[in-house]
Amino acid sequence: MPLASEDLASTETSVVIPVRNGARFVAQAAVSVLDQLSPGDELLAVDDGSIDSTIAALRGIDDPRLRVLCAGGRGVSAARNVGLAEARGAFVAFLDHDDLWVAGRHRALLRAMLDDEDLTAAFGRVRVLIEADAAPAAVAACAAIDGSHVRELVGSALYRRNAVLAVGGFAEDMHMREDADFSFRLMEHGARVIDCDVDALAYRRHGDNVTNDQTAINQALIELARRRLSRARGKRPPA
Repeated sequence: MPLASEDLASTETSVVIPVRNGARFVAQAAVSVLDQLSPGDELLAVDDGSIDSTIAALRGIDDPRLRVLCAGGRGVSAARNVGLAEARGAFVAFLDHDDLWVAGRHRALLRAMLDDEDLTAAFGRVRVLIEADAAPAAVAACAAIDGSHVRELVGSALYRRNAVLAVGGFAEDMHMREDADFSFRLMEHGARVIDCDVDALAYRRHGDNVTNDQTAINQALIELARRRLSRARGKRPPA
């Protein structure tokens, strides 16, 4: 349920959904967001060069709060950054096109942010949603996060937009684990965050998840660690 009109001052929220060839799930993702947004909020669906019926699925949603943008096929990080550049809200959230907002999450996270103006982000719990074609190994790997707060999954959070801009958004040369890289940079920048007692994100596992490629994941983890180490070394005072 959206906040009541008397609570809407300075609460405008922009939600960014990057999508490429996501016709199977993107409309469900968009509706799960729109059902919780207030009239002054916006949903920015950023198409990253889809060649399926993604655009048609989005155009089938009749809601003035939805804007469809084009990112030109440069990857998920660039698509998120395109949406971020267009965002007008004081608060911003990110949702992958195959995931869902859990009912009641936005009201709870927004209330937490309004109650403490020094907070950078509010996180809710992640619930794992398993499709019939999900890879067994991925299903097993996700069992440990079901019902947990996972700050590397940006879809489970609500952020202050100015804080996201301050760390430069998402690394456009990273196409996997870019969400973890963003989260680490935000914390290194002195972010104050809170874990809220609410289910926030339905994290969907299915046969087409890019994270089904374990070799690519391992390589991305190595790159993530390299970047963290490089930043840490850059902050050390000279001997």
